[in-house]
Parts: sequence; C-alpha cells; structure tokens
Amino acid sequence: MKGSMKKKLSAACAALLASALLCACGGSYTYTTGDVDWYSTYSKDEKIIKDTYYYSDDWFSDRPEKDNEELALASMQLTASAVTGDENGTGAAFLKSMGFEETGSSDFASTDPDDFNYIWGRKTLDDGTSLVAVAVQSSSPDMSVKNKGWKQNFTVNGDISEGEHYAYAKAVDRMIDGIADLGTGDKVKYWITGQSRGGAIANVLAAHLPEKLGDKNAGVFAYTFEAPATVDEENAGSGGYKYIHNYLCSDDFVTMIPGWGMTRYGDTHELTDKKRDEGLADELRALGSDAADHKMRIVVQKDADRLAANITAAIPSRADYSKTRTDKVTAADGTVHEITYTYQDSLVRLMDFVFSGSGEPGDSPLSKLMSRKDDVMDSASHLAEGSKLANAGRDPSAEYWTAAEGLYKVMQETGSAGQLTEEELYTILCLAAPVLIEFPEGGSEPSYDLLTDVAGYSDDLTYSHQFDTLVARLKLLAPEPK
Repeated sequence: MKGSMKKKLSAACAALLASALLCACGGSYTYTTGDVDWYSTYSKDEKIIKDTYYYSDDWFSDRPEKDNEELALASMQLTASAVTGDENGTGAAFLKSMGFEETGSSDFASTDPDDFNYIWGRKTLDDGTSLVAVAVQSSSPDMSVKNKGWKQNFTVNGDISEGEHYAYAKAVDRMIDGIADLGTGDKVKYWITGQSRGGAIANVLAAHLPEKLGDKNAGVFAYTFEAPATVDEENAGSGGYKYIHNYLCSDDFVTMIPGWGMTRYGDTHELTDKKRDEGLADELRALGSDAADHKMRIVVQKDADRLAANITAAIPSRADYSKTRTDKVTAADGTVHEITYTYQDSLVRLMDFVFSGSGEPGDSPLSKLMSRKDDVMDSASHLAEGSKLANAGRDPSAEYWTAAEGLYKVMQETGSAGQLTEEELYTILCLAAPVLIEFPEGGSEPSYDLLTDVAGYSDDLTYSHQFDTLVARLKLLAPEPK
C-alpha cells in the first residue's frame, strides 16, 4: 500500500514538474498563426511589409509581471500595423485575425495638438474574461500627424504634469475614461502597446489604468518600444509597475530624451544584442525590408551619447527648459531686437517647420533649405563664430542673429519661410550651436564632426528606432515555436 502511494505521489510530482516546465518555456500555449501587414518606417515610399505572426490567448493567463518575449513580438507587430483608423486597415485586420470580435479607433483625423490616435479590439477569452487590446499610434504617412506627434514629444513642461511629461500625461487624461469603458463584465484584462511617442503614451496609460479601474491588481499587460522618458525618477515609483515592459535599443537617441534623470514606469529590457544582431540583415531581408542592406557605422552609440550630453549641458534642468529668456540683439545694421522665448516653445515651433509640406521627397521646408548647401554653410560659419565667442565667455548673439538672417533669406527664396519667423529661427540656433558645435578639450577652434554626423547620417541615428529593425530584432529574440 505504501509503495503504491509513493508511486502515485511520484507520478503526481512528475506531472506537476512537467507542467511547470511546459509553462515556463511556453510549451503549454496554444497558438494561432496567420498573415499581418504593417507599415515600414524605414522605406521612403510608404512600403507595406508582408509578414507572418503567431498568437496565443494563453499568454494572458500568465502574470502580467512576467516578461513574455513572444507577446512583445506580437505587440510590436500590432503597433506597426496600427497607423490608421480605417475599419478595414492593417491594424483592424490584424486584430480580427487574432480573434478580436470587435474593433474600433479614436478620431484619426484629429488635429488637436493634445490629442492622439489609437485602435482597439475586444474579445472574450475561454474563461469568460474580456480582453481589450489598445495600440497607440506611433507613426503615420500623414505629415500632420507626425507634426503633432513631435510637438507633443517636445512639450515636456506644463501645468498639470505632476512629475510626468506634460503632453503624454495630458493625452492620457483625455482618453483614459474611454479606454476603461471598453472593458465589459466582471473579469477584464488589458493589452496595451505602442512605439516611440505612442510607447510613451502607452507607458503613462498603463501606469494610471489600474487606478482608473479601481483595482490596483488589474490585469494590465503593457509592452512599449523605443519610448522617450515619461516621468521624473522620484515620481516613477519603486517596483510598483512591473507589468509594464519597456523594450529599448541602447543606440537610439530618442530613448535618451528628454533627459534630466527622467525615466519610464516599469521595467526596461535591452533589445540590442551584438551576437543576435549578426542575423539581423538576414531577418530584415526575409521581411523584404529596405533596411536589410543598410551598413551601420560603429560610432552611432557615441554620436547619440554626445547629443544627449550636449543637450543636458545646454539645458541643465527640466525647469530651465521652459524658463523665459530675453535676448537683446544688435544686428549688423544697428537695429536692436528684443526677443523673449523659451527653448520648449522654440523646439515646438521647429517641428512645424520640419514636418510641414506634403511629405513627398524634396517638398518639406527643411529639404528646400538644405538644397541651398552653399548658402547654408555661409550661415553656419557665423554660427561657428558665435560658438567661439560663447566658448570664450563673450556674447554670441550678434553672430547667431546674422546666421538666422542668412538662413531666413534662403527660406524666403525657396518658399519655405511660412512656418518660422526670423526671431524664432534665432532662438533655435541659440540652442543648436552649443549642442552641435563642439570644442575639443583645451582647444579654441570648433569641431563640426557631430553636426556633420547628424546631418549626414540621420539614417544611422534612427536605424534602431524603425519598425522594421524592431520587428526583426524581436523575431530573432522570439522565433516562431516549433
């Protein structure tokens, strides 16, 4: 009798152990597979990537605090597909393919500077739980959406942020009631995702959603990618947001801003891996991405770090970013200009300039300006002279004004002067000069290396930020189960 009981107990223990091992490696998951189309942010011609996916409802039986790399991959694919609110668009089609019975979207046509767009899906799991998926829009072929997004990125300070990035917090405040109302029944779980600005908004949304639902233990599964910082470190909480998983590439400059010790809610997971990235080009080629043939320079990490350090040196604190400044500038003709500004307002206005136009190659005001390279370099020489004066502790404003006058004249001649005034251009150059023009230690002559790298190698600096690269890296991290 005792021997029989021991055998039964041993068999039970073995079964429990096998079950635990299967759960730990994902072997107990039941998967569905299918096709998903998503928007390539690397391609210049609004290319759609034809991809495959695997998905499991069983992922949501795990604790949200568990980092699930398979769920991370599906989250990034959903984010990449969610670029429009079309009821038959790629995002809605992907949700329906994964079994979400209902889909919808926010107002994707909104031009409200404090608004943002998202798609959602809702399904009922086998145990009766209502699963709500929310993908915050990260990119779009629409230039007005890009403009609004970048203006939000740079609007860090405001009147209601309470330690959080103002624009992200305000966006979440506007939509969290609607998201909470998507949950139906007694048991509800949420799948929240987004990339870049969308990832930042998803990060704040996920942090506040349990409180809005009245359940601090609500089942929120949040996965963000390449998100800028969202909250001051002292307001981020200590370990209370383990259900938020932030995937970051260490060479992506976007993840280093705004700076000033700001961070994100939740845990951080490094996505770059030197050994795994050896297969990145092949994975991109299999996806049909134009990024497959991109040859990365080895100094990208160094450039990103230098940019972040120079911005912090120029704007040493978050409060300094929105501090009101007044410059009295005497132009070469003796005219005195009194200019009042903040760096935050200047950078927001710069976004109007950069992201205006139709989006067609060469049509943006910035492209038109850069097409006059010789004239631009003439102005850059005055910017360098101003930087030398500032480095010597003298007033650089007259040289910066001359540089602004020169650039503004080119903008007028190319028909791209509508988005910025001469004064606004001056305020932008006051920040750009110390950030992009450096002085080697102990030297008096400026170095243009960083300026050249930023202007000439923008594809390198944004390579790890692209949908294509992120999906490919996640596919290498979480290959389809056999």
